[in-house]
Amino acid sequence: YNMKTQFLTSCFVGVLIFFSSICGAQNKASNDSAAIMLKQFYTSYITAEEEPQLTLIKKKYCTKKILNKIAKDEELDADPFLQAQDTDSDWVRTLVISKDAQKPNVYIVSYMDNYTKKRIVNKLLVIKQGQAYKIDDILTY
Repeated sequence: YNMKTQFLTSCFVGVLIFFSSICGAQNKASNDSAAIMLKQFYTSYITAEEEPQLTLIKKKYCTKKILNKIAKDEELDADPFLQAQDTDSDWVRTLVISKDAQKPNVYIVSYMDNYTKKRIVNKLLVIKQGQAYKIDDILTY
């Protein structure tokens, strides 16, 4: 009985180690600089409380190209980064950032809207400017 328990325990530990190493490898792949930048952008953008803060955040994380495109849009009725007029800090908890498998430099950012119970999905084009990644276009806008 004791040998059997010991054997099963060591098998279980071996399986755990095996799976955690697989998960670790997957994590590293999705842990790229552009995805990290998007997480920082959305976390600070969603939790920002005033317009001056939002402007600074956009300047830090976005290219002039996308900011000019948004500035020129006179029919804008919702924030193109959020597809919403108001924010809910709860969105940060359900924030998911993934790389588009088909298109290079395209990331899918989504979060759950508690009010509508729907997942809001944005597709963003990310480019590297100098050492930093920046949002260059909102493909869902």
